[in-house]
Amino acid sequence: MGTKLRTFIYSGMIGIGISFMFMLTLEGFPQTITPFITYTIFGLAAGFLISFSYVITNRLFSRFKAYNEHLFLRIIHSYLVCTIAFFLVALVMTLLPWSIFPSLKTAFYSSMGVGIISAMICFYFEYLAVKDERLRLEEKNKELAVVEERNRIARELHDSVSQSLFGISLNLNTLELILQSQPDRAGALIGQVKEMVEEAQREMRLMIYGLQPAVLREKGFFEALETLGELFCTRYQLEVTSLLEGDETKIDHRTQLALYRVVQEALHNIVKHAHATKAKVLLTIQDGEVVARIEDNGQGFDARQANSPGFGLAGMKERISALQGDFYLNTVIGKGTAITVRIPLPPLPGFPC
Repeated sequence: MGTKLRTFIYSGMIGIGISFMFMLTLEGFPQTITPFITYTIFGLAAGFLISFSYVITNRLFSRFKAYNEHLFLRIIHSYLVCTIAFFLVALVMTLLPWSIFPSLKTAFYSSMGVGIISAMICFYFEYLAVKDERLRLEEKNKELAVVEERNRIARELHDSVSQSLFGISLNLNTLELILQSQPDRAGALIGQVKEMVEEAQREMRLMIYGLQPAVLREKGFFEALETLGELFCTRYQLEVTSLLEGDETKIDHRTQLALYRVVQEALHNIVKHAHATKAKVLLTIQDGEVVARIEDNGQGFDARQANSPGFGLAGMKERISALQGDFYLNTVIGKGTAITVRIPLPPLPGFPC
């Protein structure tokens, strides 16, 4: 109620200002108080009627999509409401003995002038509203970009450094058990731990330079995936078979990174949870999409546990969803797990979609 009252008060003040403008134009500065009172009453009446008419008609027209989408319609609405409302008040004034308008024609033309002024004011405030909305959206986009970047960094830390630390911890536990009984094997494990520490250090440095694994910078995409499989075979005695087909140059760096991280996370899950001896990485680059599948011969798990943080499936889904791709999980207890992702590829330059 307070907002509506303020709106009518402001409208009345504007009406008084416009009426005083007519007073000075038509009569000059008056010598008595009567013209001031007359023009004040006229201004208040015109301002209140214009404001009331605009609020009521705006509620009606706002139900229509075209009115909300087209600035021209809103300006025409403002012009017509102000012209008609002002003319009605002026028409009443012309019927009174102390009319401030010498003729009906003058009242009509004055109403048209007020309508033009109103349309210009409406355009100005519409421009301010659009500008404020654009600034608000820009701020919102900046906030979303910050959140997305934080989530991306969190995923990168989880998929790179935290997994390396898990491998280091696993090897150190094994090292503690065999240090006395199998010194030769202990020495080999120490070498592996050193390599993993160096890899974790490289990954941390890469967080500053684009959050991309060094292997993707130094090698091709297919070679990087094969190297990843060899590392899991060496470190965790997991037999990884890689079947990669297609033209890897059709995949941009962002998609390559997402697929690499998904394969890496899936293999880590196999080591940590599946108790599998074999894993297979299948990747095919076809016309229009890339399809990747990671499967194992492990113990599987209850699909209802898929949202458990320990599996890291949420991060995989987020990566694929960000690329407008699809993520599928198929797991059967005692029969292993298979993860399939499909990512659409952008059309080649120069060819229609």
